[in-house]
Amino acid sequence: MGAWLLAAAIALAHGLLAVFLIVGAPFAARRPRVMAWYLVMLVPTAIVNLGRFPCPLTVWEKDFWRLAGETPYRGGFISHYFVKPIYSDGLTSTGEDLLLVSVVVWCLSWLLYSAAHHLRKRLRSGSIPPSDAHPILDTGTGT
Repeated sequence: MGAWLLAAAIALAHGLLAVFLIVGAPFAARRPRVMAWYLVMLVPTAIVNLGRFPCPLTVWEKDFWRLAGETPYRGGFISHYFVKPIYSDGLTSTGEDLLLVSVVVWCLSWLLYSAAHHLRKRLRSGSIPPSDAHPILDTGTGT
């Protein structure tokens, strides 16, 4: 029973992490305190996925399913819980790569938006001299 609960808890936490990385990107872009937590979760997730390393949460979940006497699912967490319920055949290798690239572009676009937003805010407040401003991000308040 304990191993089953641990496997289910890891799966739930893993799912919440995945949802937060997608849905939380625009939310974190405007809130520096949330952005700090977002980056703490995003960086290791990016390293694991872009480096094609096995996800420790998936490994632990499957290990606890085995200890609970269950047969763990085949493949990855996202494929099992998010893709296969919608598209039962799963994704091809190319489809998985496309999904990964889409998520990376989504997250990076919000990170860049956040950086530009906060830079503009600092420029308007005068905490950065206008001569140091980048021409693309110039708000027109400088010389």
